[in-house]
Amino acid sequence: MRTYSKDLRERIVAARERGHSAQEIARLFKVSKRSVERYWRQYSSAGSLEPKQRGGYLRSRLEKHDETLRRWIRQEADLTLAQLRERIRRDLKVRLGITALWHRLERLGLSYKKNAARRRAKSSRHCPRPPSVEKPATQLGNRKASLRG
Repeated sequence: MRTYSKDLRERIVAARERGHSAQEIARLFKVSKRSVERYWRQYSSAGSLEPKQRGGYLRSRLEKHDETLRRWIRQEADLTLAQLRERIRRDLKVRLGITALWHRLERLGLSYKKNAARRRAKSSRHCPRPPSVEKPATQLGNRKASLRG
């Protein structure tokens, strides 16, 4: 969805001020009735028709607390994300999600992986195969090994 020009918004509001209905204006300018209503409400309440910012960089709420985070992790490297999040809420009065915290730590270059002693067991793909328990064909006795097709 694209942002309509300020000129179009002004013409829509001017038509509304002249007494035209939102339905008529929407048909005339080929916009939705909802857009006409939204521009009229924005003009009536704020006196401006400037479009809101779309996209852009959102700053982290933790940005000014980077050194505190580094210090906490240096002092207690085994803090979980949940524990760190709770401490941030309690001591810094900042509420944020686990993902936001993870992204901030990653941006600061702070690794947050568990140490080797706490690492989970690896999947079987990464382990060598156990010795085979099958008997070789030569140990099958009188029976002949054959493939049936």
